[in-house]
Amino acid sequence: MTEDDRTTAIGLFHYAHSYAASAKALRQLDLKLTHPEAPIRFQYNHAIELYLKAFLRLHGLTVKELRSKPYSHDTEAMLKKAEEFGLYPVLPHVEAIERAGKDTVDRYIVTGARKEIFLDLINETCETLHERIGPDIYKAAGLARKIIPYG
Repeated sequence: MTEDDRTTAIGLFHYAHSYAASAKALRQLDLKLTHPEAPIRFQYNHAIELYLKAFLRLHGLTVKELRSKPYSHDTEAMLKKAEEFGLYPVLPHVEAIERAGKDTVDRYIVTGARKEIFLDLINETCETLHERIGPDIYKAAGLARKIIPYG
C-alpha cells in the first residue's frame, strides 16, 4: 500500500473537520490562560491547511507533492492551485486562508503587535471549505451517507 493509498482526500477531509470542530469546542470554554486563543487559532489554521490538501488530493496531487514546495504548509500556494480546479472562496475567506499557513506565531510565542484574523471569520472559513468541498469528496469516495455536518 502506497502513501497515496493511505492518505486519501476523505481521510484528510475528516481530519480537517476534527481540528475545526475541536477549535470550535475549545472556544466555548472559559479557560483562564495567558494565551487562550493560540491553540484555537493553531487548530483552525491546521484545519484550513488540511481542507485544502483534501481538495488537492481529490484532484490528483500526490502526498509527496503536497509535502514539498511550493505547497507544504503554504496555504496561499495551495489556494492558488485549488483555484485551478474551481475552488473560489469569497474575499474575506481568502485572507484567512492565506494567513493560515503564515501564522506560526500561534505555534511559538512572538511578542509585539500583529494583525490577527477574527476567530469568527476563521471558523466561518473552515465551515465554508467543509461545505464546499465535502460533497465532491464524499461522491468521489463512493459514500452514500450524508456528510458529517460542520457544527
